[in-house]
Amino acid sequence: MRAWRGLLVGLVVAMMAAGGTIASAQKEPGKEADPFKNLALSDDQRSKLDTLTSERKTALTAGQQKIVEIRQRLVGLLSDKKASDKEIDKAVDQLAKADKEMLLAEIKFHKAMRQILTQEQLTALTKGGK
Repeated sequence: MRAWRGLLVGLVVAMMAAGGTIASAQKEPGKEADPFKNLALSDDQRSKLDTLTSERKTALTAGQQKIVEIRQRLVGLLSDKKASDKEIDKAVDQLAKADKEMLLAEIKFHKAMRQILTQEQLTALTKGGK
């Protein structure tokens, strides 16, 4: 029982730290460096990349918020003796699904970016835009 409680406390602390990191990252309004700055983009490429980047940011922000909410609910369930294993498993499945959706959104972004940039620009981007 003592080991189980220690594991539970460790899991709760880790999840709260991860959730807090995501939440604090969302609140920081700092401007990101432009990764496409040194790629000699055409106006059309710049426009398409700006739209794509904006869509990505919206999707990731929504996904992060969803993950934070699910993690908070999961922490509550794990610390509630009355919560059933079925409820916990459901929350875990929802967390896995949300995480998968975030990964797929990220992959979709990179696939779309490949259609916009030339091979030389992609190569320069992978080398840090130099």
